[in-house]
Amino acid sequence: MRFELSGGLPDAGSLIDERCRPDFREVFGRLARSSTDIAVAVTRVRLSTLDLTASELEHVEGLRVLVTELNALTLDAEARLIRSDPRRAPRVELYRRLLETGHLEVRSAPLGGWSPDFTVFSDTNGPAAVLSGFHWFERPYPHRGPALTSIHYSGGARLAAERHQELWEQAHDVGPAVWSILSKAERAARLADVATG
Repeated sequence: MRFELSGGLPDAGSLIDERCRPDFREVFGRLARSSTDIAVAVTRVRLSTLDLTASELEHVEGLRVLVTELNALTLDAEARLIRSDPRRAPRVELYRRLLETGHLEVRSAPLGGWSPDFTVFSDTNGPAAVLSGFHWFERPYPHRGPALTSIHYSGGARLAAERHQELWEQAHDVGPAVWSILSKAERAARLADVATG
């Protein structure tokens, strides 16, 4: 069953699947726009599916992304592929710029072992909401489904924020490596533009 909310967010405890409106992508974007800090814990991150925009992150002072594994070769290939697509190319520059300014931090916790993936959205009063479950940004959802995520507020958000902080403290910084990969993809794209222009 689909739920329709006129510009709002789902009620606490709502289960979101790939058929819901608003879907995961819309809910994530709405929460991001009203957040000052976002803490993400995902098993893997794929640049090709992550499509956050500068306007969604306009008020975000800190975006902490925690992954269990980060494959440099895969990330490099995805960054180059995205950078060659004029529609998606701005993503690479946005993430590189956020890394440079310290607004984006990326850490890896290969022995972290959390389940499911989750994202905590905080405002000036602290943790406000958490999305817990499968994180997807692609539209349409590319698999048979279902892709389930639930939303929780206040107490659930505080608990998830505490657990994210515990994991974060045990993880190691991979931000400089990610920045290097994104920068190389941008340089390669500029050189290709010069060669063909």
